[in-house]
Amino acid sequence: MVDLESKREGDRIIILLDPGQPIELGDLSESFSALARMYGRHYRSHGETAPKLYVTKLETGSILMEIAPYLQMLGQAVQPIDTAVIVADFTNRLWRGLKAFSGGPLEPVRLDPPSDDDARDIREFVKPLLGKKGAELGIKHARYRKTDGEKETVVEYDFDESELNRAAINIDAALSAEPALLEAPNALPDHQIKREVMLFMDQANRGPGKEKGRTGDKGIIPSISDKALPVYFRKSINDLKGQITKEVNPLTSTFVVDVHVQSVAGEPKGYIVTEVHDAIPSDPAE
Repeated sequence: MVDLESKREGDRIIILLDPGQPIELGDLSESFSALARMYGRHYRSHGETAPKLYVTKLETGSILMEIAPYLQMLGQAVQPIDTAVIVADFTNRLWRGLKAFSGGPLEPVRLDPPSDDDARDIREFVKPLLGKKGAELGIKHARYRKTDGEKETVVEYDFDESELNRAAINIDAALSAEPALLEAPNALPDHQIKREVMLFMDQANRGPGKEKGRTGDKGIIPSISDKALPVYFRKSINDLKGQITKEVNPLTSTFVVDVHVQSVAGEPKGYIVTEVHDAIPSDPAE
C-alpha cells in the first residue's frame, strides 16, 4: 500500500463539495469519475501519459479532498517534476470551464466555453450539489512547503448555490438541440436572463414540467412579452412546476420567478423557469 499521507510536501488540488445534506453514493462516484475523465483529456491533448490522480486526504461532513498527481515507478508512487504546473493548469482548466457557464448577466469576466466533453463532465462533477440549499463548491491549488510542511494557498475559487445551478442550466442549454439556447451564459444578452419577474400561467397541464420539446404549459410575462409562450421547468432544481401547480390555482395566481428567455432573432419564444420565489393566489373578493 502506498503511503501518501506521509508525503506532506508539494502541490495539491483541494476540492470542497458541500451540499449541506447527505450525498447519494452513486452521485459522488460519478462526480469523481467525471473529474478523472476531464483530467485525462487534459493530458491526451498533448500526447502525454497522464500521471494518475490520487486522493491524499479525505474528510467527511462536507467532502473535502486533496488530490495530487503521482507516477508509478518500481511499485512506488512518485510525484512528477512538473507537479506544480500540472496542478496549476488543471485547476485553472476546471475553474475556467465552470466559470464560463456560471457567470451572471452582469458578470464582467468573459471566458470561452469549454469543449462539449468538458462541459458534460463539469455538469456531472457538480451534480451532487445541484438543487441543494446553501450548496458550495471550492477549488483550490495549495502547496505544502518542504521546510515546515505547512500548507499555503496558491489560488482559490469558490462557487455558491446560485452559480452552480446556473452553470448546470446553461450547460444543459449549450448541449441541447434547442436553437434558442445559446452556447454559454456569458454570451447571453442581459435581457435573456430575468430575475423576479411576474408570470401568469395561461395554460397548465397536469403532467410534470418539461425541460424542452412540446409542452402544454404556457404563460405570460408582461415585462417581456404580452404573448402566451411555452413555459419549461428545470428538473434538477427541486419540483419547480409543483411549486406553481400544487399549492394554488395556477390559472388565477401570480408567480414571481427567475427565467431564462429563449429567443430567436431577438423575439422571445419561450421561458425556462429556474426558480420560483413566490406564489400569490388571487384575491377571492375580486
